[in-house]
Amino acid sequence: MKTYDPLKNIDAVIAILSRISVWGGFTEEQQAKIYRRLEVGIYKKGEYIFRKGDQPTHIYIVKSGKIDLLASDRDVTVQKETVEAGGCFGIASLMAMQPQMVTAVATEDSEVMVLSRQALLELRYEDIELFALLMMNIAREIARRLKSADDMLLQQVREHKGE
Repeated sequence: MKTYDPLKNIDAVIAILSRISVWGGFTEEQQAKIYRRLEVGIYKKGEYIFRKGDQPTHIYIVKSGKIDLLASDRDVTVQKETVEAGGCFGIASLMAMQPQMVTAVATEDSEVMVLSRQALLELRYEDIELFALLMMNIAREIARRLKSADDMLLQQVREHKGE
């Protein structure tokens, strides 16, 4: 399993973190409680962050580089999404406590910030109000992604029917 190092310079990534909807609506004090729990890791081009079926351990935020999320079933693999700097992934599986639904692979050398499941649980005991706000933001993000997936599916059906 990959090991991560503490994120030492929060100021260098505030611009990236402030664009992420999951972190929205927090005071500076609340942001600090979350940010001090972030860790960072480096992935080389072609290196897997996780594979479909792995147990979820982190929420991932791309600091630099690009990560492809690949959906697969038997002999079919589809590039679902490319996540770039400021993008976030791994949320749904961690929240559902289900195995990873996709495979994540670095398409170029990448630096990724992570929030571990353990850090999330610690936050729950330290500041339940902040934890509740974070969970609400995560639920909103998952709902947005579900709507986007529905819209894509409907568009594909329209194209197939020739509309």
